[in-house]
Parts: sequence; C-alpha cells; structure tokens
Amino acid sequence: MFNRQLKQILIIIAIGSILAFISYNAQSTTTCPLRHLGIAEEMKKYDETKDPKTCDMLNTKISQFNSECKSDIEELDCG
Repeated sequence: MFNRQLKQILIIIAIGSILAFISYNAQSTTTCPLRHLGIAEEMKKYDETKDPKTCDMLNTKISQFNSECKSDIEELDCG
C-alpha cells in the first residue's frame, strides 16, 4: 500500500513538473508580442505628450525589449 501511494505521488510530481515546464515555455513565447503591443501603445501616448521623462523611460523599455526579444525597434529621439 505504501508503494502504491509513493508511485502516485511521484506520478503527480512528474506531471506537475512537465506542466510547469510547458507553461514556462508557452509564456516566454507569448510575452514578447504582448510587450511589443504595450510599447507601441506607449509610443502613441508619447507622440501626444512629447514628455521627455516618458521618452527616456520608453527608450529604456525599448532597449530592454530589443535585447530580450531579439527585436530591432528603433529608439526615440528625446532631444
């Protein structure tokens, strides 16, 4: 009886680990497109306000996005 419970626990742990791995990979593939949409929306808002602080913050996000998502979004000219 103890062996049966141990096997069930191991199966549940294995299935949980597999699901966690699949979830992590799925999240990483959907994160970049969602972040890209967010940056595009923030760029629209910046075009309306032309706030220098917003521009600097947005350039930081763009730079980070480009390096993490292998993208080439051009940074804004804040000057």
